Amino acid sequence: MPKGRTTRIRVSVDWETKLIEDIKRGIADAKAGRVVPHEAAMAEIDAVIEIVEAERAGKV
Repeated sequence: MPKGRTTRIRVSVDWETKLIEDIKRGIADAKAGRVVPHEAAMAEIDAVIEIVEAERAGKV
């Protein structure tokens, strides 16, 4: 197998392994109650969007 292909496969496997670890950590956080409710997260995102839109419009 060409070296470049081996490197790409290794990078892909490493990335997927990290992704799986992150998913498992997220599941554990959810089970432990270490989450932000969707409504609270969306309210924060909406507030940031409003600030940025106001800045772009020159209102801040």
